[in-house]
This record gives sequence, C-alpha cells and structure tokens, in this order.
Amino acid sequence: MYSEKEKAIIWLSLFDFLNAKKIEEILYLYNSPEFIFNGLKDEIKEIVGEENFTKMKDSLNINLLNSYIDSLNKDKVLCITYFSDEYPKKLYDLFQPPYILFCKGDVKLLKSRCFAVVGTRVPSSYGKTITSSFTKGLSENGFTMVSGLAMGVDKIAHETTLENGGKTIAVLGGGFNHIYPAMNQNLAKNIENNGLIISEYRPSVRPTAYNFPVRNRIIAGLCDGILITEAGEKSGALHTKEYALECGRDVFAVPGNVTSQKSIGTNRLLKSLQSALVMSFKDILDYYSISPINNKKSLKQLSFDEQIVVNYLKQEAMSLNDLHLKSGLEIKTLNSCLTTLQINGLIKKLPGNEFMISEQ
Repeated sequence: MYSEKEKAIIWLSLFDFLNAKKIEEILYLYNSPEFIFNGLKDEIKEIVGEENFTKMKDSLNINLLNSYIDSLNKDKVLCITYFSDEYPKKLYDLFQPPYILFCKGDVKLLKSRCFAVVGTRVPSSYGKTITSSFTKGLSENGFTMVSGLAMGVDKIAHETTLENGGKTIAVLGGGFNHIYPAMNQNLAKNIENNGLIISEYRPSVRPTAYNFPVRNRIIAGLCDGILITEAGEKSGALHTKEYALECGRDVFAVPGNVTSQKSIGTNRLLKSLQSALVMSFKDILDYYSISPINNKKSLKQLSFDEQIVVNYLKQEAMSLNDLHLKSGLEIKTLNSCLTTLQINGLIKKLPGNEFMISEQ
C-alpha cells in the first residue's frame, strides 16, 4: 500500500522528538528516504542527541513498522506523506511543510479548492452571525471550508458548512485519539463521515499549547485564502494570518465595532493593510471571479408578528430574551414565529439560544 519512501516517513513520525525541521535535516543525509532502513548515519546523533539516537536505532525494525501501519489501517487512518501522490501541492509553498498527514475521511478534499475561516474562540453575536453568513455563502459556491476544530469561529464554520451540505476539513493540533476540546468529539466524527480531519501528529499524541500555532501553517497552506471574521488583539487566528502571508495566500478580514475588544485584531489588520476588507461573502467570490449560485428561496407572505421578528434580526443576531423584550410579543407568540421562520429557512438558530437571519 505504501512505497518505501512513504514508509520511511511513517517510521520517522513515530518519534515525538522529530519535528518537520529535524526530519528535513535527517533526510538531507540520504540520497532517498528509504535508504534510512539500511542504517542510521552517525550524523543523526548531532540532530537528535545521543539518547534519542539510541531509541531510533533500537526501533529500526521493519516488522515493528508494518505492525504499526496495520493498526492505522484498522482504525481507517490513511497516511499521506511528502512523497505521496495525494499530497496537496499547495503545502510545498510552506517554509516548513509537514512531512506526513494522518487522515480520516475523504482525502480527495485535499486537492479541492479550499478556503479557511478562522477567528476568536469566544465570538460575540456579531461574530457568530458573520461567520455563519460568510461560511454558508462560500461553501455553497464550491469552496471546501477549512478550520481548526476549536470552539467559537472554527466550530461555527465547520457546523455551518455541514448543515448546508458543503465539505469541510478540520486540521487538528493533536492526534485523532485526543480530540480537543473534548466537547467537539461529535463534530469531529461528523466531519470524518462527511468531510476530512487531518493532523501531522500520530493518533496517540496529546495536543499541547505549542501544537496549535504550528498547525495553523497547514490551515493557511491548504487554502487559496483565509478569512478572519472576528479576532481580539492576541487571537491565535493572527498566527494563521502570518503563515498565509509567508506563503502568498490571500488574507481577508471583516471590520468590527471599534470599541469591541473582540475586533481589535481584525481592525488592526485592516488598518495596517495586511488584509482586504470584506463585508459579504460575495466580495470574496468577486475577488476570485466566481459568479454566485442563486440559492434564493421563494419568500412567503409573513404575518405581522413574523415581520416584527425578522426586522429585529436584520439588525443583529439576538437571544430569545432580547427578542422578547424588544418585540413586545408574548413568549408563546414569539416561539411560534421563530419556529415558523426556521422551518421556512428565513432564520437560523445559533448556539446559546440566539437567532440570526439566514443568508438569502
């Protein structure tokens, strides 16, 4: 199933002390990766240290490697290496491309047209609304949506894509056996069944704080561009922006309220001209010369009460309590309106019992 070159990379991935940079240094010592199975060169000791070098020598066993590969196959994990035909060519643009991607799901998505949506883990109502709106529009117009399976913007991007029949890729900061955060376990399974989850870390590797900024380079590298919908001053999404700029990807940002702490990062990006300002997913489609698909639903006549609800939600996403207070409708009437509007696809319910207008 795997070539000797691929097996060499899979074997190197067994060692936690080998990152992409050290793997590159080791491979530089050999004319071709598979020659590593003929014996470890002494120069490797200078790269990994004597203790780790001994561990590698003791583990240079083809039977051990084949057993490991069998266990991956049993768990439906496919390894795509730097030397595999399926390896996404866009990742070659990275300064430090991953030498291996552990994959679960539809690997063909790695060569589809990808676009990333990233941002804060604790979005405001505004952030939730625009993330959902942009993601829905982009996924319906052919983009595979990429994000990092974190809470907040990442989760909304993945869920919105799946809810609208699109395809999504989740890039993890740890192994498949340790989904983080744990509350996204079901979402990860859904993505595996209807999209793709990938990681440069073995399934048994636990995520660390260091891993997440590093994995962001893969998110940026896979995509034509990235969109930051809402980000604070120190948001991890800004790491993704740096990687995107390094490898020549397009960066877009949505402006936010100038008094909002959660929009400091995006507003500064726009102020410094490090990203393009976008106000609708159609701005991104225009940038790539993509004609939007007309998915506009036929509108039914709204009742007086339903129109009141729609008018408030056109201004911003609102919680049930806020709608109740502002609309003046009885709670029973309001719930009936919300149910009808959701059934007709005119509004959408968000986490936290909030509601927003669906993109028409």
